[in-house]
Order: sequence, then structure tokens, then C-alpha cells
Amino acid sequence: MRPVLLLLGLVAAVSAVDLVKIHLYYETLCPYSIDFVVNQLYKTWTLVKDIMEVEMFPFGNAEYYPDGEGWSFRCQHGSGECRGNMIPACVKNHFNDINIEMEFVNCLLSADYPPNAGAKRAAEVGADWAPLEQRVNSIEGQNLLHDVAVQQEQLQPKLYFVPWIIVNDVFSEEQVGECQTNLLKVVCEKYTGVKPDACSSYPLELTSSKIGVWKF
Repeated sequence: MRPVLLLLGLVAAVSAVDLVKIHLYYETLCPYSIDFVVNQLYKTWTLVKDIMEVEMFPFGNAEYYPDGEGWSFRCQHGSGECRGNMIPACVKNHFNDINIEMEFVNCLLSADYPPNAGAKRAAEVGADWAPLEQRVNSIEGQNLLHDVAVQQEQLQPKLYFVPWIIVNDVFSEEQVGECQTNLLKVVCEKYTGVKPDACSSYPLELTSSKIGVWKF
């Protein structure tokens, strides 16, 4: 049994190495961030999520200040965006499941006004809104969004627009444009393992209506 277990462990390790890592830093009211999530990231995820490792960080061009035991925030698109950013930060921590997080964030950003859409979108993806709302409206939610901000501050180079898209720990403006145009193609070309059938369709670009970035 031991040789078999060892072999399975090696296969799992190789599979993990082969995954294409996508890190996205975004804002919930930035039209370019919204378009990328809804028309590129989510659609690509539904096709080839088995070869992807995705992590999302909702903060962007925002600031934070100590406020009692928690934090207050100032966001690029106003106070509503601060709440909008806090919702997915709480979703990420609460579920710790990228599948649920991806469904929720896609659904949230598809709303007319994401900051006010938490309850409705939670119901649509089968999630309980009550514990999430409690976090969003608490110091815990503030701390979770602050944690995202601290993570963003570690970026090299420093973030100066959104969506800020990193692929396999590498950032370039050219690559961001490629991801906004056809993320499926980028993921399939970066993947070094046996490519899934969906990769054969990547020349047919996924539709994005807003190609660009929101610079600070």
C-alpha cells in the first residue's frame, strides 16, 4: 500500500504545481473590474477551473484608518464601494471555498448596484445572508477588509490600477490586457499539463465590453 500512496501523493503534487495561478485585485464598483470578473474570470472558471488556482482581493484604490477597535475606509467610488468590497472579503473568509466565493462574487458584481445586492445574491447562490451581513456590519468585517488591504500592500510592483491581474506570480500591463481580452487563452497556454477539451475552443474569445483599466 505504501508505494501506491506515495505514487498518489506525487500525482497530487504534480497536479498542484501545474495549476495556473490567477490573483485578482479589484474594486466592486470599478466597471473594468466588474467586466473582467463577469465576462472573463467567471466564464473561464466555469470551463477550466480544474486547472486554475484563483484568489481574489477586493480593495484597490482605497485607504484605511484606525477607528476604535476596527477600521474606517475611504474608497475610490465612495462609501458604497467600501461596503461592496467588504461583502466579498467576508464571503471569502466565511466559506473558505473558492467555488462558493466565485459564484457569489460573479452574482454580486452582475447586480445593478453590488453594495446593496448582498441578500438577494446570497439567496440566488444558496448561501445564508444573515451571518454574512453580521460580519459586514461588524468590526470583524472591518478587520477582514483591512487584511485584504495589508495583503495588497505587499505587491511588487505596487498596484496603480484595477483590475490588477497576476498570473503565476508574474505581472505586466501587457498580460493584463491579454487576460481582459481572452483569459481562457491565457490560462490554457500557461497550463503545462494535459489540456482539457475546453482549451481547444479558446480562439473563440469570451466577450468583454470594457477593455481597459481604472488608473489612480
